[in-house]
Amino acid sequence: MASATQQNGQAGSARKEEQGTNGRTGPAGQGRNRPMRGRPSPEERAEHNRERLQDPQSLLLLPRTPEGRVIVGMLFPLDKAVNRLRLSAGHSLSVGEVQAQLDRIHEWVHLGYELLKAMGVSEQDFAPAPVLNYQYRLTLAGQRNARVITPRSEETKKVSRVAEKLDGVILHTRMSCDDLSQTEHLFTKIHELIRRLHELIADFCAQVELPYRTPREAEDLFSEPPDRGAQTPMTAGGTVPPRIAT
Repeated sequence: MASATQQNGQAGSARKEEQGTNGRTGPAGQGRNRPMRGRPSPEERAEHNRERLQDPQSLLLLPRTPEGRVIVGMLFPLDKAVNRLRLSAGHSLSVGEVQAQLDRIHEWVHLGYELLKAMGVSEQDFAPAPVLNYQYRLTLAGQRNARVITPRSEETKKVSRVAEKLDGVILHTRMSCDDLSQTEHLFTKIHELIRRLHELIADFCAQVELPYRTPREAEDLFSEPPDRGAQTPMTAGGTVPPRIAT
């Protein structure tokens, strides 16, 4: 089967990503023979991953923690929203307005790196990981936790690096720390960082009129016993889980 990139170039690859992320078909006729469902089966996801890997700009991510899966899942709507924001610069939005929104992502990335440093990650570890052999990448793309995205913006690439590093550090901390009670404040900061990303994406999508809802994994991650006396905050992206105190 030919990939979307081979048939239609970069735009085709982007449409594939959007379809695989939210379960909706793209332009008229696309996905005509695919069953309508909310989520692709593991076999369909593996097939989509391998198709996307044919693009040399694609990123293969293998999150192993709930937090890692949440951030990686957010990369797809983030990439669509940032791409549309950039296309709006000097047209429906002023250049200054767009740059102000992009600066919010850059600030989030900076906060992510500062948190990684606090968890023992050195500056040298921030560099992108070496590119794996293509055949090995194809094998990894078939794993259940594999996600492949072809980013259309530098902001998506930067957020993906934070996601990848955080995922590894979280897993190492949970599996090797002798006294996990000493790390509770770090997990609180991690969850707050993820919440900020969700709120950023919700704002971006509202500005460029893209649909966005709270990812199901994020709802599970932030679930807490309900406070009957408190009102549930809302954003353009839907209900925001109760804020974790810092």
